[in-house]
Order: sequence, then C-alpha cells, then structure tokens
Amino acid sequence: MNTQPNIVVLMSDHTNAESMAPDGRCLTPNVDAIAQEGLRLANCYTTNAICSPARASLMTGTYPSTHGMWDCTHTQRSGWVNVDARLMHWSQNLASAGYTMGYFGKWHVEQTGELERYGWGEYDTECGDMPVDAAPGSELFLHTPGYKDTLVAGVADAGGEMHHPAFNAGLDFIGRNAGAGPFCCFISTSEPHNPYVPLRRFFDLYDVENTELSPTQHEEYGPDEKPQVLQRMRAVWNGFSDKDWRYVRTAYRAVISFLDHQIGRVVAALRSEGIYDDTIIVVTADHGDMLGAHGLLTKGIGTAYEEVYNVPLVIRVPGMRCGEDDSHVVGLLDLAPTLLDLCGADPLQLCQGKSLRPVLDGTAAPEQWQDAYAEFFGQRFVFTQRLIRHGRWKYVFTPGGVDELYDLERDPHEQCNLAAAPSHQSVLTDMCRRMWRKMEEIGDESLLRSHYATLRTAPVGPLGSGGM
Repeated sequence: MNTQPNIVVLMSDHTNAESMAPDGRCLTPNVDAIAQEGLRLANCYTTNAICSPARASLMTGTYPSTHGMWDCTHTQRSGWVNVDARLMHWSQNLASAGYTMGYFGKWHVEQTGELERYGWGEYDTECGDMPVDAAPGSELFLHTPGYKDTLVAGVADAGGEMHHPAFNAGLDFIGRNAGAGPFCCFISTSEPHNPYVPLRRFFDLYDVENTELSPTQHEEYGPDEKPQVLQRMRAVWNGFSDKDWRYVRTAYRAVISFLDHQIGRVVAALRSEGIYDDTIIVVTADHGDMLGAHGLLTKGIGTAYEEVYNVPLVIRVPGMRCGEDDSHVVGLLDLAPTLLDLCGADPLQLCQGKSLRPVLDGTAAPEQWQDAYAEFFGQRFVFTQRLIRHGRWKYVFTPGGVDELYDLERDPHEQCNLAAAPSHQSVLTDMCRRMWRKMEEIGDESLLRSHYATLRTAPVGPLGSGGM
C-alpha cells in the first residue's frame, strides 16, 4: 500500500451493527467480501443516537458535548446548535496533506452546508436520497390522531437498473481522479432511514412470512425497569400487527441489500481503475434503528440500546488484519485519528478518539479497548442520558427517569435491568464512577459540575470518582 493511500468512506443512516453482521439476516455479499479482506469490528459505538451529533463526532473526533451539535441541524436555530467553528475536521488535514477531496450525499454535520470550509474540494449534498416512490397498495402508514399520516414502509416498482445518485456522483469522482494522486471519496446515503422503500427486485430476495420479529418485540416490563418515555413511545406502534412488523423489517433489509449492491459497484470501479490495492475502504453508519426492539421503531429519546448505539464498522486496509473482531470496543469518533494516522497526515489538535492502527495491525491489547461512551441531549424533548460500556457491562444514566444496567454477555437484548438489584450495586456504582471520570476527561461539565440539591439523582456523585 502507498504511504498516501486513497480513501473511500461509505456511510449509511439508521443502520445497526446486526444488519451487517456476518450472521445477520441482511443479504450483504459485497460488504461481506470487503470484511473478508479487512476487519469487521462488532463492537463499534456511535457517540449519539441521531444523525447530526454522530456525524459531527465522526468529522471532528470529539463528543457532542465538545463539538456542540447536540441535535439535528434542521431542528434547531443555528444560534442554539452548531459545530464549534474552532474545531478542525479530519478532512481539512487530509486536504492539507495533498488529497483531492470529494463528498457526495447526506451531510447534516453543521449548519452552513459550505463543505469547502472543511477541505472538500468537490461536493454535492443534494444527492443523498434515492428518488423512488412506494407503489400504490404497498404502503404501510402510521395513523395517529392529530398528527399527519406517515409512510413507514412500501415497495417501489421502478423498472430497469436504478442506481443511487450519491454512488453515481462518487463513482464519477473516482473515475476522474484515479491515478492522479491520493483522493478521499465520501459517499453518504439517507437510506435506510424511514420510510423504508426498497426496489422490488431487492424486496423479493426475502421471504416476508418467515422474517423473524425482534426477541424483545412483545416484552413486558414494569414501570421501574425502563424509562417511562419508552412506554409512551411504544404506544405509538400499538396498531401494528406482527404481519406489519415483518413487512417493515423485510423492507428495511431490502434497502440495505440495495445499498450493498451499490457498494459492489464501487469495489468493481476501484478494481477496474487498478487502484483497489492502494485504497482504504470504510463501511459504517451514523446510528442504528430499533426495528421492533422493545416494541419501538426508528430511533428516539430514551432508546439507549444496542440497536441504535452499536453500529457497523468494516475497515479494509491493504496489508493489515483481516477477519471478524469482537474483542475490541471502539467508537465512531476513532475514525478521524485513524484515517489521518494511516495516511501520514497531521493529527487533529483536539481529538477525543484514538487511532485504530493498533487494532488494525494486531498489536492492540484487548483489555485496553473495552470502553465506549455516548451522550444524548433530547432531540426536541429535553431528556438527558449518558451511556457507558466497560467490558460486559453497560450503564445508562437517565437523570429524569430510570437508570439501566445490563450484562451484555448474559443479556445481549437488554431485557433484564439490574440497576435496582441489590446484588449488583457494586457494579452499578463502579460504572457510575467510570461515567463521571469520562465526563471530566472530555469536559462534559453540564452534569459533572452540578451539585444542586434536587439534581442529585445518580447512584453516586462525582466526588471521589475523579469528577468535580
């Protein structure tokens, strides 16, 4: 591999790790082929469960409490939510290192939409959506009194070979820049964001009647086991039958199979241009989708579960490790320092992620890669959460609701909340202290410095934990 390899980043929306897992139910032969020549990291976590905060973390290598994009770009006025203009993006450092930079598709990182500010010499952020409509009779709508009817899923009967416009633009960029020096091509799709509307040829790859439901689709839990907001959101979907849920899950998977087909086009183009062996390929997503888990769909407040926080990450670096990796816990914000490290570019001056090079080249000690951290600030509703994973344990701090503690080794579907169990209080307080230490490390001071009497809702406070 050249000292300045080309980079292709393929990023989707609403894609959970299970969808692209080696034993998953989605048909993704092209991603699987990339994973066989690269590394598929099973335990990759996003920093936030909605688009803009997660994407800003990927670009800056920092947490939302640092970069400032705590909600989606289109939901708040710019004076209230935006990325700190003083932060550098990894794309700026690559451009300074001589890379030709191209970004195509969904942006949603910051408010200006002027990507040249961030090193992207060529870009088109209007091509992130696949222009298809659900065929009449295939639509599944959500009906809620007083709200607009919302299309949830359907099937498009478009004829001929249709391709995603973001991939078309990216492939054109690759074709024009192959062999002319190092380039970085970022292709970003809105899909499989709801509504889930695949082309029929991909929908027909699946057997709807035999599509399984989430193991927690119909779970029952008491008022002290999950935040109350989950019960209110769950009621939104009460009108859906099991048949509806199977249809939704099938449509979602079919959209991912379509995206996988588009990824195959990129691989074929890199091979055709003779640059495949000089190109780093990254496949990932900003966050996941509940897809019926705990009776919920899409993402939302209070959903601090693996279905939305555990995201796919496949990295193919010629000459480095290949295979499946479930030993290391990594984060989406680790991509920024990783790409700069692999390409010999200057590191970011402020970065809260760390380079994955030791994981990729096989020199990392797994015990030093066991932690993930995420923040949530409400998405329109103010509903603060902090999430921390250490090894098998996952703790969710919900100041305005119910805290949650899960043993992911014994309870991968997060059905048994151990936060109130007397036998697990030492684990609970240990995880809470880890949370406070992480807050102090990254400067998340809103909760860390609050000793106001009525806000003392954590199992243990920050004093003695390394916090203020």
